[in-house]
Amino acid sequence: MIHENTYKAVDFSGAKGLIFLGKDILVYRRDTKTSKFPGCLDTIGGGREGNETPFETFSREAREEVGLTITEDDIHFSCSFTSFDDPRMISFFFVTKPLEFVKSDIQFGNEGSEWLMMTPEEFVNRPDGIERQQKRVRDYLEGRLGHE
Repeated sequence: MIHENTYKAVDFSGAKGLIFLGKDILVYRRDTKTSKFPGCLDTIGGGREGNETPFETFSREAREEVGLTITEDDIHFSCSFTSFDDPRMISFFFVTKPLEFVKSDIQFGNEGSEWLMMTPEEFVNRPDGIERQQKRVRDYLEGRLGHE
């Protein structure tokens, strides 16, 4: 399922999501300089810039954070949800199809201290994950997203 506003210039705050490389997802550890969730594991994504569409935000964040180019054809799923940071806004959650990148394609950006590959199930059970991101991934795995 792809949300109807995924590729439209709508009002939203940000986009996060899962980038699948085979059966694993790519996550990163937030650096200790940030005030939000320092040292925790997080999914790829971030805040909207300018008049980006939700997809453009997710795609840009993937390039900035891990050096991967995500295309529209790479998206398997997207949905909107109430933003955690501003409940008056919505945010978007994306899931890619399994992509053909290899580990050497990953070019870690200047956010965070390391990137890791793990199954989505491992991510949701990690004690060092961001709880709200873990919940979103768990809800996706259990088929509870896209009906909001």
